[in-house]
Amino acid sequence: MIQTVGNHLRRGLASVFSNRTSRKSASRTDSDNMADGEGYRNPTEVQMSQLVLPCHTNQRGELSVGQLLKWIDATACLSAERHAGCPCVTASMDDIYFEHTISVGQVVNIKAKVNRAFNSSMEVGIQVVSEDLCSEKQWCVCKALATFVAHRELSKVKLKPTVPRTEEEKTEHSVAAERRRMRLVYADTIKDLLANCVIQDGERHG
Repeated sequence: MIQTVGNHLRRGLASVFSNRTSRKSASRTDSDNMADGEGYRNPTEVQMSQLVLPCHTNQRGELSVGQLLKWIDATACLSAERHAGCPCVTASMDDIYFEHTISVGQVVNIKAKVNRAFNSSMEVGIQVVSEDLCSEKQWCVCKALATFVAHRELSKVKLKPTVPRTEEEKTEHSVAAERRRMRLVYADTIKDLLANCVIQDGERHG
């Protein structure tokens, strides 16, 4: 009887240790896959899907640009706030070129993620794809870049840096700094042009 109980205990302990070993092996495998980029998802990524209803469209039955921009802004803002951990506001949005119209009954899939964080601002990359559920076809609608600023009323925000993992993320992270520099140069150029126009108009009237 004692020997039988001992055999059961040994088998039970062997099973427990075997399960622990297999779990550890699976954990190591998952870590290796994450390191290789398999199954990896950017922690700032946000995905939103919206079914286009008649109330979202214009007189031609196509999704209105205003409604699409509202969805884009909401998705991108969630991504920025996920990284910042505090409320964020839209500072700017780069030029957007729409490649395809979206009709009633189709689905809009929007994906946004933070490309790079600076002091208190972030560049968020956005991709919009339309989908026809009946034909299973998909179309790229547009890609966009938006800048969001973290906003706290009582304390100054210092954002943590983003850590790119995949080759695509590393590319976007590197280019984001140059794009930021170009935005600042563009803003200064516009200010100079407006100032010169005001001076010239004043000289004419003088």
